Amino acid sequence: MAGDWIPMAQVENMPAVHNFNHMLVVNRDLTSYFYYPGGIYPWKKGHPITTLTIDGQEYPAMETRCFPYKALRRNQYCNGTSVETDTRMINELRNVMCRIIATNTTILPRRITLALHVPGKLMADGIGVSNSTQRPGVVSVVRPARKPDAVSVEKDTVVWRWMVELPKGGSTHIEFAAGDEASEQSAQTDANVIKWAAGFNSYFDACKTNWENRWADAFTPGNKHFSGHLPILKSNDAALMRNYYVGVWTMLALERTQFPVNKRSFITSGEREDGTQFYWDASMQSTAWALLEPAGMKATLRRWLVQNPRTGQASGYALDLRNVKGFDTTHYNRINGYAFNACTIFKTIDEYLRVTNDRAFLDEKLENGKSVIETLDALATDWETLPKGHDGLANYGENNNLLECAPAYINCVSSCNAQDIWMMRQTAKWYSLRNNSMRAKQLETKAAALLPKVMSLYEPGAGVWNAWQLNGKRVELRHCVDFIYTGNALKRDLSGKQKSEMVSFVKNELLTRDWMRAMSLKDSAAVNSDRPDHGPMGAYDGWVPLTVNTMWNLGDPEGAYKFYCSTVVVTSEGPFAQAREFFGPNRMEYDAPVRIAARQGCMKECISGVAFSDVVITTFFGFVPEAGNGRILADPSTPRPFSGELRNVHFAGKEFTLKAGHKGVKVISEH
Repeated sequence: MAGDWIPMAQVENMPAVHNFNHMLVVNRDLTSYFYYPGGIYPWKKGHPITTLTIDGQEYPAMETRCFPYKALRRNQYCNGTSVETDTRMINELRNVMCRIIATNTTILPRRITLALHVPGKLMADGIGVSNSTQRPGVVSVVRPARKPDAVSVEKDTVVWRWMVELPKGGSTHIEFAAGDEASEQSAQTDANVIKWAAGFNSYFDACKTNWENRWADAFTPGNKHFSGHLPILKSNDAALMRNYYVGVWTMLALERTQFPVNKRSFITSGEREDGTQFYWDASMQSTAWALLEPAGMKATLRRWLVQNPRTGQASGYALDLRNVKGFDTTHYNRINGYAFNACTIFKTIDEYLRVTNDRAFLDEKLENGKSVIETLDALATDWETLPKGHDGLANYGENNNLLECAPAYINCVSSCNAQDIWMMRQTAKWYSLRNNSMRAKQLETKAAALLPKVMSLYEPGAGVWNAWQLNGKRVELRHCVDFIYTGNALKRDLSGKQKSEMVSFVKNELLTRDWMRAMSLKDSAAVNSDRPDHGPMGAYDGWVPLTVNTMWNLGDPEGAYKFYCSTVVVTSEGPFAQAREFFGPNRMEYDAPVRIAARQGCMKECISGVAFSDVVITTFFGFVPEAGNGRILADPSTPRPFSGELRNVHFAGKEFTLKAGHKGVKVISEH
């Protein structure tokens, strides 16, 4: 699963390490790191910046490589010495471990001095270093695994030195362990670090073993960790396999076991405030979430369902997994958080219900006294009390409510209004299942009345959608979000010509050789929109598989699959992230090189990247259970542009193996 060695000059966002409670991001030198980065850049230095010198000289890392359980850095040209470092974290502990391997690359024996420089105070034993300056109220402790040959204090830094004789081609290694905790627990922190340093090899190896066990659990029916499991993909297409499994890697990297809502939760990204779960991002992993961790998903969704989709509080964008109760009951006359809250919360609930077949959940009473089906109804019709614009279309707010960095993407946009149609239709299906045909018919009637108003936003011949702004202007939008959310919501209403035009727009203006642009360079706002996730100079990672899904649903499975596989090159950096940016002199061209972005608040791993796994399950293999009728395959007769098997797909107490090929998809085993 490892990434490739990447030249540091091409890396904008450094590799991260996760231990199912915390994360770190390695720095651009050989040994320092940001532990608990703590939010938008610049990252916080949760531990002292521990640096390495060889014969008194510090060298930068020239290359880096990402694994699920470790991050590697190296510089093979340190004046006759090659240095490679390996940084890991012990499972679920406030811990960092680093191994440094130095190799003599000359043709003669050499004597070198390796030194680690650790900011802080020398402890009573004359070796350990404590530091209380990085975060208020927190003390960190750093200790070497091997006793230094010499220890000195230089200003506010402790220096450990080892003098080593190396034969031609010979190697040596030194290690250090670090930990932190609240100041009043400093003695316990030091005791832990002493233990980790003394048993360094054992703890270091366990970092890998724990990840291997977690990986195996994720695909094993009846495993002891998760309440479910993911399907196993088998195919001769290496790109398909790679993207699917890197999506799973991304999901597991963002698993957290310390929150009270559920002991197996999935956060949005590790750098954000502890326990932050954005509804929009999390909705993109909904099928994988329902398959892997249905019990935890259900517990979390109980919290989602009582949140106010219009609130201006923090929950207007994300849930804090540290909170187990409470919600905002205020009625707001406009959206204060994300405009997509209602439809993404709805989508995730709907996916849980269909994938798990947990129909009893529809009637469960929530913390606010409402049932789940009543809440689905409320989300589906939330648009009715929003301010209205042209022709009665709902006004979904300004940039901070929608795409933030897309200046023209405001007010009466097609995406959210189209999702209202889809939500009402889907809620009608759930009501029909509950024999409430009256309410089902009412919702279908409402959806039918809204449909022509949304369809009027289509730009004939262009394959794109317009928005009505409150100033009375009809503005053309050339953005993937309309393609994704309008296209999927109205796929049964669009004509063949409209579908073809929409796909042509995406292929001609958004797709590149290895990635895509979220916004077309031809969009009127492109010159003023440069954020990598939603602008023309890159794309949010989740947009890629969602675009693939919509291309497939609008009639171009060959093009969708080809594009999906072409993006596999980005996994050379490791798991999926918040966004990729185009860089270099060819950034405007079709063959623009792409990398994980860091600027303008873009994070490292992001849960939206799990959509690369979701789209394999739901789109390529067609696993889309229908509400109430027991059908699990959406389009089994559609030819697949690949061949492969998806094993151990769980539904309604049974395990299925799905086989895909040029004749479509079929169930080849059931047990």
